[in-house]
Amino acid sequence: MKWLKHTDDSFDALLTDCYQQREMEMENHINKIRFFGLMALFLLELLVGTLGQGLDLILISVDLGSMVITAVWCWLVRHWATTGSYKPWLKYVSILFDYVIILAITLEMEYLAEIGHFLRDLHQTQFELMLISALILFNVMSAFRQGRVIIYFSTLCCLASTTLILEHSHTARTIEIHEQIIVLFSGLLAWSLSHYITNTYTRLRHRERLLRYLPEKLVSAVETGAVDIEPGGERRNVTVLMADIRSFTGLCEQNDPEVVTGMLNRYFSAMSVPIFKHDGMIDKFIGDAIMAVFGAPQEKSNNADNTILAAQEMLTQLAVLNSEFAKEGLPQLEIGIGIHSGEAIAGNVGSISCMDYTVIGDTVNVAARIESQTKALGYKLLISQSTAEQSQLESLNKVANVHLKGRDKTIDLYSLSCS
Repeated sequence: MKWLKHTDDSFDALLTDCYQQREMEMENHINKIRFFGLMALFLLELLVGTLGQGLDLILISVDLGSMVITAVWCWLVRHWATTGSYKPWLKYVSILFDYVIILAITLEMEYLAEIGHFLRDLHQTQFELMLISALILFNVMSAFRQGRVIIYFSTLCCLASTTLILEHSHTARTIEIHEQIIVLFSGLLAWSLSHYITNTYTRLRHRERLLRYLPEKLVSAVETGAVDIEPGGERRNVTVLMADIRSFTGLCEQNDPEVVTGMLNRYFSAMSVPIFKHDGMIDKFIGDAIMAVFGAPQEKSNNADNTILAAQEMLTQLAVLNSEFAKEGLPQLEIGIGIHSGEAIAGNVGSISCMDYTVIGDTVNVAARIESQTKALGYKLLISQSTAEQSQLESLNKVANVHLKGRDKTIDLYSLSCS
């Protein structure tokens, strides 16, 4: 019975964990509202009763007892919601307490009305209908808890509480049916709100993940369906950029891990900007290396130019970053960038539980081999002949003809005049 499922089957472990954290945070927030709301109600009742009837020990005892019970319960909910692991039962017990306390207040108010409390000028049925309005509000608040079952549970409890209150007050049958129908519709409203909140949160989480790898306008295209990322792969003409930090092993040996990690994070952040700016996708970070792809998942006719311009800006960004490192007394970074264009298989690769959108093929290997030649040839940026032929840039110069590891034929390499 799919409609009874607690969470959606499409939620992965990370997304489910985020929902559970959000649920505990929301339970704690609702608990604060419960505490201050009930305390204000009991204090108002005590004040009005004392002003109207004087010091009534029964009134004082009932109110103080209710306040103590409420305070203890709210403290327990706060403790459970903020410490330890996720507790799926907490929301059920919490909702049950809310409805029980409303029923208790109904009985308490009935007693106080009999001894001449402030309800003497208000018809008892009117007051009980006001309590039912509070019940309906509590029911709608179940939309902010995770899962559909909690909404069914809350609506059922709300319906039972409403029936008990109305039956006890001897209201007209038409009023009872009217209120019960409103309760059922409040459950439908809670379900609609929960569905909307869940979908919105899920889309935002997916968008956040995509933005780590794709430029913003490409993410928008994926969300609107203009670009589809489905399991499997398809042949694409892409341009691959491989960037690697030179002498990274020595950098790790000479500096603390915390320093290296901080520098890497700043380096990756700076290098991501030009890649995204020129419609590239960060395929992955491989240790200190960056693999970026241009032309997947969205096809572009100017992949070569975009890749070269991105590489050029990466070198500019690195110079700015190194100046910041120098001011902070940190070592300088040097990188080599290799670029190659060709056909590759682009698509989702992995298992059912864990997939990764990537490109696979000889084009990727050649780009990596070209990057490894940057240090030997003394260039920060090297571009393959196939990329140079696809490019419209006029500042490319042939700098070498080399034999790459694992390939039979030699390949011409190009570079920008400023590299």
